[in-house]
Amino acid sequence: MASAGKLAIFVSLAQYLLHFLNPELGCAPVRLLLLEDNDDAADLLSVALTQLDERYEIRRARQLRDARQIVRTEPIDIALIDLTLPDADGRDAAFALKAEDSDLPLVALTGRDFEGLAIDLIRHGVQDFLRKGETSVQRIHQVLQLAMERAQQERTLRHQASYDLLTGVLNRSQVRDQLTKAISHAKRGESLGAVMVLDIDDFKAINDRYGHHVGDAVLKEMAARLSAVVRVGDSVGRIGGDEFVVVLEGVETWGHAVAAARKTRDVTNFDVDVDGQSISVSASIGVALFPQHSHEPSTLLKQADQAMYAAKRGGKSRFAFYSAPTTANLAV
Repeated sequence: MASAGKLAIFVSLAQYLLHFLNPELGCAPVRLLLLEDNDDAADLLSVALTQLDERYEIRRARQLRDARQIVRTEPIDIALIDLTLPDADGRDAAFALKAEDSDLPLVALTGRDFEGLAIDLIRHGVQDFLRKGETSVQRIHQVLQLAMERAQQERTLRHQASYDLLTGVLNRSQVRDQLTKAISHAKRGESLGAVMVLDIDDFKAINDRYGHHVGDAVLKEMAARLSAVVRVGDSVGRIGGDEFVVVLEGVETWGHAVAAARKTRDVTNFDVDVDGQSISVSASIGVALFPQHSHEPSTLLKQADQAMYAAKRGGKSRFAFYSAPTTANLAV
């Protein structure tokens, strides 16, 4: 699909990249997917970029199916795509690549139905668009730069919306989402799962005596220890000031749940050094099982919380399993 306008865009882009890309911008590779069926245009851009900087890694695709395979199997930082291809037309190419990797920033080249198509593209997550033959070098630069920056900002915002800012583990809403998914998996697989609620023993006293900066350090260490001990597929979250939740999937037996609770109890016993003074930290743990105790996330969290308080009443560094109408199975 040769086009004088398209060739002009690629020539301008290559020349401008020679100006603004340089080693001072960092050592990380810039992995660009170039989806373009015109060999002359694609080759011109690829040669210019690779001669400019060996950090630039270009993956060329002539058809959408090839581009999808690349995105599916290789790390790509940004894609510059033509929307009129042999095996795709209009918005289909952009939508298909976003379906493969929703975080991939796309800059789309289009030559027809510009306004209506652009609105659809942006609604479906395309970062920006260029109209062939009507785009200046400065605009190309701005679009490419802003596309990657905007994508990074969006990833940061999504992370902040899902994770606890202090500890880096899941926040309350994401804990509920993960617990909901785990319950669904347990139902389908006819397996057990467990939710643990942990509360740091005497955390208020630590804050009052040593200051909130020490309390924050304790919370971070607790989150790191819990994250290190869980299996792939399990989840760790913080749901309150000093309360954490662990969601365990695929618990085979009651005995395995007890072993997991004991291991969690052990790993949450540690010392923190404050100005040469050692502070002992421990946690009380409550456990509820699903689907045995409930199918509802809120009910399970409440049951595990009740069991946690039963463990705390028995002394520091204990765990308890929920058992209606009382809690039982305390262990040291």
